[in-house]
Amino acid sequence: MIRNCLRLISEPTNILINGPSSGFIQNRSFSLTTMNLGRGFKQGRGTGDSGQSSLYNNERRWKDDDSFNALGATDELSSFLGVCGASAQNDGEMNDVVETLTRLQCCLQDVGAHLATPPKNSSERKQKKTAFDVSMVEWINAEIDRYGDELPGIRQFILSGGGVTSANLQYARAVCRRAERCVVPLIREENVDPMALKFLNRMSDLLFVLGRTACMRNKNEELTYLRPDSFTNMKWDRKSLHDKKK
Repeated sequence: MIRNCLRLISEPTNILINGPSSGFIQNRSFSLTTMNLGRGFKQGRGTGDSGQSSLYNNERRWKDDDSFNALGATDELSSFLGVCGASAQNDGEMNDVVETLTRLQCCLQDVGAHLATPPKNSSERKQKKTAFDVSMVEWINAEIDRYGDELPGIRQFILSGGGVTSANLQYARAVCRRAERCVVPLIREENVDPMALKFLNRMSDLLFVLGRTACMRNKNEELTYLRPDSFTNMKWDRKSLHDKKK
């Protein structure tokens, strides 16, 4: 289950770093110092120099193929979640948010594994190994409720901002939307599990809620959209989201 996805402690791990992951990571942590990374990079480098690369089923495709567009977008999203997590870690009082973001990165690894295994050209063994875990959708819905219940309601569009962490999380939400759009062609053409698309859609909702959470906990201002009838007389309510909650 997702509750056991990670133990954020420093102890050795035997996670395989080559090849897609399958299912939730059970009782693992990440200590790169214990891994044998060879000469600082994996073997077989340069195989994509010609503009093609391999999916998990060993099928070679051009790097601008829909599959790699989707994989690249989810990879970018996961990388930026790392930026958000580092920012939240510096804020203090945000350990639960950091853990949620780390778990989202683990989930994205599994999403990528699933996208890299198109069912039409993949063995039954590999399809089973990278099947999408629907419990991830159940978990993310519960996280949306958990954080959303702490926030005041909104009646206007929220502007990205409210501090560095909040702004980063709102930017991650936009990256997530792009990743979702990149997966749509695979849903239509490759017969990948539609629940993977649903997961990304719900992730964007969670990132929106987490952005507001960061704004509130850091006692920053949450600006909302105002009609720009006059650029010289625009005024915002300067109460922080933390004060509005009271």
